[in-house]
Amino acid sequence: MCCFSSSFAGFHFRNDFGMKEMMFAELSAVWFQNKNALLATVNHYGYANYGDMQLTVGYGRNFGDRFAMTARIFYLMAHARGYPVRHSLSTDFSMACKVSPKLYFDATVYNPFMMRYGVVGQEVIPMRFSVGCSYLPVPKLLMALSVAKTLPGAWEVDCSFLTQPIPPLLLAASCSNTRLGVFIGLIYRKFLISVAAAWHYRISVSPQIGGVCYWEDKRMRGWEDGRMGG
Repeated sequence: MCCFSSSFAGFHFRNDFGMKEMMFAELSAVWFQNKNALLATVNHYGYANYGDMQLTVGYGRNFGDRFAMTARIFYLMAHARGYPVRHSLSTDFSMACKVSPKLYFDATVYNPFMMRYGVVGQEVIPMRFSVGCSYLPVPKLLMALSVAKTLPGAWEVDCSFLTQPIPPLLLAASCSNTRLGVFIGLIYRKFLISVAAAWHYRISVSPQIGGVCYWEDKRMRGWEDGRMGG
C-alpha cells in the first residue's frame, strides 16, 4: 500500500508445518482520519508452554497523496514454562512513496537503535532492513518485488503478484529464496476473507486464514491507485 486510505480491523491465523506448538494468531486495527492513522496489533506465536507475544502501537501520516511515514513501538514478551518471563522493547520506521499512478516504493528498518532482549540484557534484537517496489502493468494486476536483510542473518528476495480475475475473487502467489506461497481471497462489501498456504522448501507447508473488515465499503476501488482495495 502506498498511503493510508481507510480504517479497518482484521485477524490472521497460521499453523507452521501442521504443529500445534507453532501456532500464530494476530488481531490488528487501523484508525484513519484526516491523513493521520493510529495502528495497534497484538499477536502470539507458540503454545501454552512456550511462546512469544508481541503488542504493537504506531502512528502513521500521509503527506499529500504521494508519501507516507509510519513509526511503531513493539513490546515483546517471551515465556517458557519453568523460566522467568523476558520483556523487551523495539521500534521500526517505514516510508512509502507513490512515484507514479503505476509505480510505488517502500522501505522499513526494524530495531534501528539496536535495543536488547530484556531491555538491559546482553543479546541484541536482530536489526532488519527491507525495501520493495510495486507496479501495475495493467488494470487489476499488481506485481511486487521486495528485498530484506536481517542482521545477523540471511537475505530474502521475494517476487509476488496479485490479481482479480472476477469482481469477488482475489488471487495471489509469491516466490522467494525460502518459500512459495499462494493466496485466495473473497470480497463482499466491507469484508475480505482469505485462505493461504506457504511451502518452506526445507520443511513443510504452513496453512493460513485471515479476514479484514473495512469501516467503509471499499469495493476494490483501490485498483486504480495501487492499493488493491485497502
